[in-house]
Amino acid sequence: GSTLPILIATLKEPFVKGIRGKDFFSEEMLNTLTNRVNSITPQSKRQWGTMSPDQMLHHLNLATGSALGYFNLPDESYLMSRTISKWVLVDLLSEQPKGLLLPLTFKIPPTQHFDFGYEKKLLLEIINKACNSISTSDWCPHPLFGSMSSNEWGRLYTTHIDYHLKQFSA
Repeated sequence: GSTLPILIATLKEPFVKGIRGKDFFSEEMLNTLTNRVNSITPQSKRQWGTMSPDQMLHHLNLATGSALGYFNLPDESYLMSRTISKWVLVDLLSEQPKGLLLPLTFKIPPTQHFDFGYEKKLLLEIINKACNSISTSDWCPHPLFGSMSSNEWGRLYTTHIDYHLKQFSA
């Protein structure tokens, strides 16, 4: 389950190292993420996990796009996910731990593949919109964490997008 990876990550890093959600909403972050996403190719090799580049892009599109109304994902939240898990994963840790259980709607069957060019273009569009969505009212609830402030979204986007781009050496 997700408990062990969260516990290990928490013990390894008892406090957040300088990730401020408001830093996500900047031209510098938009340019950095755009360049990193553009460096991903269909041939990019993963460093861990099981997703291919097209699957990773689709996963990030679901995870990031749902918050901005691109996808309508069901509420899979429960008391622990909206409180303790959200606090640890969004407010405490500065890196996403490997081995987390995902919301069911974020999981991609290993045999399902997507149009790489389309997924990449959509992710760049979503990131652009996200970096310019400073008001909390711009965001929909997270499928597991529920309602979040724009600062929390900025932190979560920073760690989650970074995690998957590093997964493919971007």
